[in-house]
Amino acid sequence: MIEKSLFGTMPDGSRVYNYTFIDEKNQSVVISEYACAIIAINVKDKNEKFYDVALGYDTLEEYLSDTRNFGATVGRYANRIANGKFTLNGVTYNLPRNNGRNTLHGGFKHFGKKLFVSELKDDCVIFSLESPDLDEGFPGNFNLSVKVSFKDGALRMEYEYVSDKDTPASITNHNYFNLNGHGRGTIFNHNLKIKAEKYCRADEGLLALAPAVSVEGTPFDFRNERRIIYKVLEYSPEIIAAKGGFDHCYDVQGVKNPVAIAVGDVSGVKLEVSSDMPALQLYTGNSIGHCKGKDGAIYNNFDGFALECQQFPNAVNEPQFPNAVIKAGQLTKAFIEYKFS
Repeated sequence: MIEKSLFGTMPDGSRVYNYTFIDEKNQSVVISEYACAIIAINVKDKNEKFYDVALGYDTLEEYLSDTRNFGATVGRYANRIANGKFTLNGVTYNLPRNNGRNTLHGGFKHFGKKLFVSELKDDCVIFSLESPDLDEGFPGNFNLSVKVSFKDGALRMEYEYVSDKDTPASITNHNYFNLNGHGRGTIFNHNLKIKAEKYCRADEGLLALAPAVSVEGTPFDFRNERRIIYKVLEYSPEIIAAKGGFDHCYDVQGVKNPVAIAVGDVSGVKLEVSSDMPALQLYTGNSIGHCKGKDGAIYNNFDGFALECQQFPNAVNEPQFPNAVIKAGQLTKAFIEYKFS
């Protein structure tokens, strides 16, 4: 079952609607037309107790001023592009530098700051967005659709996109999870498994570096399930540079789904992440800061984590990473699935 409700009104008067997806167990997910953002994820633990495991806000106005990308669909290019520029087909494109010297998630007015158009179709909703040529500096008129469904605890987002010019493209969702329930403290004691054999080291600006290197013998090894944050991380220079947590990319090419599994230490809620994209960014909410969230909750650093399935960061400038440029007229498909149990 899918229910539609008014969420608020944009500054230009456009109405913004939310959709509530309800599965067979009465679990629910709320997705907004604004940013095609996840607003809430209400799932059951083994004792049939409900937890909302997504960080977020109560009102549209709070999302309009949000700087943390809670729940947002981001693009045209997820993660960082070095020095806010790239050269493609002999033309250099300059992008907004919204993350130090780099461009993050596509610029200041990325897709997480835009209003999507929605269409209800049977057991799913299609969210669509048109990004014009040179939107935040990227070439080509770019059309994105996100097909969202929620069945048997599985939130699935299927992306389709096409451009009339060659352009780099990487779309992801930036939800922050706390599997003990949003506003219920840090995610330090969550257990996490990432099946990747390799990760990308990061420079001082947290730009992923090529080539990907082995996780063996590093704090980045999650091949065996373990706590997300633990004492030894305090002594890792890379973790220190990332403000005491993770903001790093994993190479999941060829990894069998689910590529990552997380479990709330109090709730026992399990999240399995599946995708057909080659990279996975682990972010542990190192810079959430101190802010008011929904239902009166107060969020602080490390109160949520993100598992962002995507193309490799900065691939348009880094030939050692898999190519992330789509050709003009080339319809590209990708998916992310979050399965809760």
